[in-house]
Amino acid sequence: MENSGHHEELQRLCAVVERAKRDWEQTFDAVPDLITIIGEDHCIKRVNRATGALLGVHPRDLVGKKCYEVMHGSDTLPPGCPGALAMSLGTVQQAEFEEKWLQRTFSVTASPIRDDAGRVTSCVHVARDVTERKQKEDALTASERFLRAITDNIPGMVGYWDRELRCRFANQAYLQWFGRSSEEMIGMTIHELLGEELFKKNEPYMLRALAGEVQHFERTLTRTDGSVGHTWAHYIPDVVDGATRGFFVLVTDVTELKLAEAAKAELEARLQQAQKMESVGRLAGGVAHDFNNQLTVIMAYADMGLEALDASDPLYPMLQQIARAAERSAGLTHQLLAFARQQPVTPRVLDLNETVRDMMKMLRRLIGEHIHLTWRESEEPCRVKIDPTQADQIIANLCINARDAITDYGEIRIETGTETVGAGRGDRDILPGDYVYLAVRDNGCGMDQETLRQIFEPFFTTKELGKGTGLGLSTVYGITRQNGGFIEVESSAGRGTRFTIYLPKCREEAKASHAAAARHDAGGAETILLVEDEPSILGMARDLLEQKGYRVLAAHSPVEALTAAAQWGGEIHLLLTDVIMKQMNGRDLARELATRRPGIKCLYMSGYTADVIGHHGVMDDDVRFIGKPFKATELARRVREALDA
Repeated sequence: MENSGHHEELQRLCAVVERAKRDWEQTFDAVPDLITIIGEDHCIKRVNRATGALLGVHPRDLVGKKCYEVMHGSDTLPPGCPGALAMSLGTVQQAEFEEKWLQRTFSVTASPIRDDAGRVTSCVHVARDVTERKQKEDALTASERFLRAITDNIPGMVGYWDRELRCRFANQAYLQWFGRSSEEMIGMTIHELLGEELFKKNEPYMLRALAGEVQHFERTLTRTDGSVGHTWAHYIPDVVDGATRGFFVLVTDVTELKLAEAAKAELEARLQQAQKMESVGRLAGGVAHDFNNQLTVIMAYADMGLEALDASDPLYPMLQQIARAAERSAGLTHQLLAFARQQPVTPRVLDLNETVRDMMKMLRRLIGEHIHLTWRESEEPCRVKIDPTQADQIIANLCINARDAITDYGEIRIETGTETVGAGRGDRDILPGDYVYLAVRDNGCGMDQETLRQIFEPFFTTKELGKGTGLGLSTVYGITRQNGGFIEVESSAGRGTRFTIYLPKCREEAKASHAAAARHDAGGAETILLVEDEPSILGMARDLLEQKGYRVLAAHSPVEALTAAAQWGGEIHLLLTDVIMKQMNGRDLARELATRRPGIKCLYMSGYTADVIGHHGVMDDDVRFIGKPFKATELARRVREALDA
């Protein structure tokens, strides 16, 4: 009975073991991963059904074969074999292998198996097929590389912010703008990045983006280096299954565009100003021309009347008043022509130091005793090439302007000096080089920005009605530009004004100024061909010249003048001609007569000088010219000088 019970227990235990073995084998074969038990000699002891199915053989047919022959299709262990390392090191080993001959990628875990004594006798090698996962990862990595390559090479900034307003992506442009590394940026909150002030400005747009609304707006941002940039931002919600997970940020740097727009606006404003000044200049020149013709007649006849009358005659003071009024009017047309840059000029090299020195006495009388006038003279010569009269006009007009800005006691300071002007100075028309400057500074009322914008416009004045023509600074502007210079103005309301005139520095030596030529208005007996299409001036000039003893051939037009010259049998000593005439201008008439009568001398007269003067209003050296309006004595003197030359 005892043996019988022992036998039954043994049978039961065997059944349990058999069932456990069967359960283990079923479990072993049910696992989809490739399971291989490998001995110390690298021979396969057992494989599961998945391994056999993959290799296309029955699992028992793999037993006893070398693992590397079966698994890797090679006759040697591969470098870094996890099974070999697990048995040699006695630790779990993991690795990932791409088996090209199977066109599969496996994630391998090899665990050592020990006997009762703790010695490693084999290992269990588990290989999971991760080919599909690897392909997806590779595709995702490639997609990320593609996205990164695109976003890092587009000119705009690209970023992504989650619902907690933490950065999850930022391209290179984004990082560079804010001066951050990728490690610093990723995970940073937008509040930390922008700072309190800018965050508050952007918060409404961010909240609307997180609510699912696309946002577009313009924003000014300050870079880490302190420079200010202009951006155009787009916040695009990231909506998945109806829920907003965050928002994409696309930011375009439009700083260059803004600068270009500002430059364009400035150029357009300058063009409009130039066109306006040109139009006013043409108008001024035309008005001056017509006005000068009338003034010439008034001044000349007044002059002739004064010569004919005794100073005790009751009409004498009346004619004096007429002459003075005409001279004041002539000064106004002179300013108009200077503004229009149509004033006849004869530039010569002069030293501004000498010019200011010669004018100081006159300037002190001009500005009055209540204003202290000082001059800081340059230690080096300040040579420029300019008509001396124009230089006097600039200095006088600036000092008068300074005087009128001082209501009570004050100071005017004149400075001269030299300066090298580099490229990019103010107006784009300014050429770099060496300049001489003349500065006039006062401590008067100064000007606000609105006034500063208009000071060089003709007829603009802040003075009371009747106390200013508005041509003083316009004249200074016209003369300065005509001579290749530029003007800088510094002023603010209540703090005075400084005008600085820059003129190109001249390397030539200044010529010594000569005393005014002796008066030559005695007259003569020569023959003069007089050509003028304005009847009143023609009659006046003929009367004057005949009064001085000259024989006058008067002509109303160039054609009539050529006919008269052809019919005159004697010598014609001088051609006295207007410049602007309908059939032919005075220059062409002079050239034609010179071919027919070699040696004939010429004196031009005009109130509008664009055709008689040379390039940019500079008088040619061979041109003798008298500008309208003129006095009778001045015409007689210039005729005599031309004949005696």
